[in-house]
Amino acid sequence: MRKYIFLIFLLLTINLLFAEELNTTTINNLANDQKLSNDSLFTVLSNWQNYSQPESTDVFLLKYNQINDSLNAPYVVYIPKDYDCSNKTPLIIYLHGGVSTKDFHETPVEYAKQNYFTEFAKMNNWIIVYPMANKETAWWNLVGINNLRSQIRKLKSQYNINDNRIYISGFSDGGSGSYHLALNAPNDFVAFYPLNGMISVGSAVTQIPVYLPNFQNRFVYSVNTDKDGLYPAKNMRNFIKLSLEAKANLFYKEYWGFGHTFEYANEELPILFENMKTKIRNIFRPEIYWETSMLEYGKCDWLQITAIDTMLTPKEWQKEYNVEIADERVSFGFYNDREYKDYGTKISKIVTESAADSMGLKENDIIIKMDSIKTENIGKLLELRSEKKRGDKFSLTILRADKEIELSGQFPQVTHYDALNYTKRSGAVKAVYYGNHFNIETSRISQVAVYIHPEMLNLNIPVVITLNGKKVFNKIVEIDREFMIQNFKENLDKKALWVNKINLNVN
Repeated sequence: MRKYIFLIFLLLTINLLFAEELNTTTINNLANDQKLSNDSLFTVLSNWQNYSQPESTDVFLLKYNQINDSLNAPYVVYIPKDYDCSNKTPLIIYLHGGVSTKDFHETPVEYAKQNYFTEFAKMNNWIIVYPMANKETAWWNLVGINNLRSQIRKLKSQYNINDNRIYISGFSDGGSGSYHLALNAPNDFVAFYPLNGMISVGSAVTQIPVYLPNFQNRFVYSVNTDKDGLYPAKNMRNFIKLSLEAKANLFYKEYWGFGHTFEYANEELPILFENMKTKIRNIFRPEIYWETSMLEYGKCDWLQITAIDTMLTPKEWQKEYNVEIADERVSFGFYNDREYKDYGTKISKIVTESAADSMGLKENDIIIKMDSIKTENIGKLLELRSEKKRGDKFSLTILRADKEIELSGQFPQVTHYDALNYTKRSGAVKAVYYGNHFNIETSRISQVAVYIHPEMLNLNIPVVITLNGKKVFNKIVEIDREFMIQNFKENLDKKALWVNKINLNVN
């Protein structure tokens, strides 16, 4: 009882002393305070609640994350009207589509204000962040993923974010990015809500394989539409079926009568937000399956792959899940000049071996008609294209050096391909724990690590680890103060405050 009273007094005292954002200086001051035992320091950090109230609420803040000397990524944060710094607040991250462009969005604040999600964040008094991406910071490359991580940590240092209630959603590329994060870097999030995306996109762009059994570790709420010209529901169903065979924790939903558009938002978003409210992150799940080909994506909650040996024979339980899908997307095969504002569509680049290439289109051509119908802008051209299917013939009337020319072309026939590439070999781990006992099995792994948390185990009795059927660890594990502090500095996660790490070599 005396110890309990002391800890309450200690927390109150520290909160009075450090009424500020949780920054490195604050953490170092706590770490260097020799009056704080390791147990007390853990209690202080994991219960940190004292943040400064922002000067204004119900505001959109444009912020930047400096990635390197030449890359400064913008993001917009909405702070709700009734935000109270003394209360833990859920956070939504919304990923936009169209990340293959050179430049960031020109008007990010206006984009955030007009987004469907903003109204629901306001209604629920949640913080929402709109990261802005380009081809260098796409949702599926390591730079882009680290950019998101950095933004989350900056927000956690300034606002009282509920660590166990961070949700991520997005449309089109944003939906595909949500899938990619769920399969590679789920640790910060409780659940993923991809809209009109495709599981394989990030892997196809980066050539980094993704592993469907990794969907076991987080809840995924997925929506697609039947008339989507990019990611139609009929193709997505194959992925969903395969993911469920891999024991994915996944809910799938379709809307019919819609193309690649979020026009179903008013119907879906109230349902989606109600689902979010039921989800709380559980970093102490008793069972984990994790697979990766890159050590940068080696960690899932309390388990980490720290070394892969691709020369080993994979275990029978490490399976490749793949599906053949039809590529029915109709594309001209050119990039338009977005700076061009006059009549028609100006071509800036031709894709090799595309329909545009085959019919003889060239850079700087200006398309003014399709099938003899006037196309005053790219929108009208794409509208006419939407009526076509693979294998259809068409004509384009162009201006080339002020001369009007008609060219004939044909969209390529439907092709089939493996949805997921496995060009890189992976390692996999499946592990369970109960009480202080861990049972771990590995496949093509030479080293694995287990992270320790005081709320996960009883640190007063030994931790026992069995690795591939052999008992390899049986010891009392104490709080490692230096490790705990470093972990906290890197993640600013008050709930996933790991206090030690057990490295295990696989013989």
